[in-house]
Amino acid sequence: MHERPYWLESAPRLDAQVETPLPTHTEVAVIGGGYTGVSAARTLARHGVGVTVLESRTLGWGASTRNGGFVLPGFKLGAAALLRRCGPGRARALFDAALESVRFLEALVAREAIDCEYARCGHVSLASRPGHYHDLERSAALLRQTFAYETELLPRDRLPSEIASDAYHGGLLDPGAGGIHPAKYFFGLADAARRAGARLVEGVEVQRFGRAAGGFDLITSRGPVRAGEILVATNGYSGDLAPALRRRVIPIGSHIVATVPLEERVARELIPQRRVLSDTKHLLFYFRLSADRRLLFGGRASFTPTTTADAARILAKGLATVFPQLAGVPLEYAWSGNVGFTFDQLPHAGILDGVHYAMGYCGHGVAMATYLGARIADAIAGRGDLLPFSELEFPTVPLYRKRPWFLPLVGAWFRLADALG
Repeated sequence: MHERPYWLESAPRLDAQVETPLPTHTEVAVIGGGYTGVSAARTLARHGVGVTVLESRTLGWGASTRNGGFVLPGFKLGAAALLRRCGPGRARALFDAALESVRFLEALVAREAIDCEYARCGHVSLASRPGHYHDLERSAALLRQTFAYETELLPRDRLPSEIASDAYHGGLLDPGAGGIHPAKYFFGLADAARRAGARLVEGVEVQRFGRAAGGFDLITSRGPVRAGEILVATNGYSGDLAPALRRRVIPIGSHIVATVPLEERVARELIPQRRVLSDTKHLLFYFRLSADRRLLFGGRASFTPTTTADAARILAKGLATVFPQLAGVPLEYAWSGNVGFTFDQLPHAGILDGVHYAMGYCGHGVAMATYLGARIADAIAGRGDLLPFSELEFPTVPLYRKRPWFLPLVGAWFRLADALG
């Protein structure tokens, strides 16, 4: 079993995308070379703004090439909770922005001719308990009545047309969701940014920055850079560089395994409509088929540090529970990455201490990171605003500075809640 992302095996990066010289001056310095940063760079360059992306590792090293490739409308925060927290007007505006993020991604893929296996295949949320199906019924009604968004309930007797598993008690189909090859998409996005005129520099760590006349001075591992504006786009990989942002985003490990390619007949039986799927547990499983008929199976195997091999063993047990017919099928790839969570389970973008930021996608980042990166670039260039996201308070909790000390407690509570149903 290879302990590396399967996606990178089928999407080799293009070295021509990377600039090696580090400029001494740039109008905008973007810290972080994932979806957010590269999308922002593309938009800024299209506005004629000089922009440099500074990535400490390789472009797309983090979640952008490690995620499951789910393109999801909405948020991690459910519709009812969104309504309670934000009120009807703001909730509707946020939900509409989430829908727009998917349309934005689809238009970008078409405009830039990115070959990334994108399909609006639909997402099924699978009820792990009978009571969870009733929650899905209420969610479908609320989405229709308040958000004017249509989904489709799938009673248990209809599930065989979606999944060859007896583990679930019904589902909710969101037809607006899609699946994508996340690494092919990322490298296509990076190439689009480069062609627009953005400078993409990897292997350069921003060690600190501070205010200077007319902008900021950045100290990097390869020398100083003067920038007019800074955008921090580090999401679940935020370190010591911007402490005020780091303590507002919680890095939570997510893990994925991929089987060897399955026979066409087996793959067709497992997920007949080739949708992307996840369940309703707190410690959820999410899974899909790849283009070459591998089953990709992911989840939050642990809320404490663990090895990829140990996480793979946990996920292998989960896979056999959902699909007993695959017990014994070899796993060929296993990998891990960080999901950037926020305390209110909503993404955030704005300005904090004079620094622009966009982050905290809570597992919905493929479309939303692309979209918010472009939106904040518009704002920096004076071509737009960040409503309704700029109206949101970006919360944190006391005593959270570097280590998310509360995660083991949260994980224990989630495991208990899942066990009790």
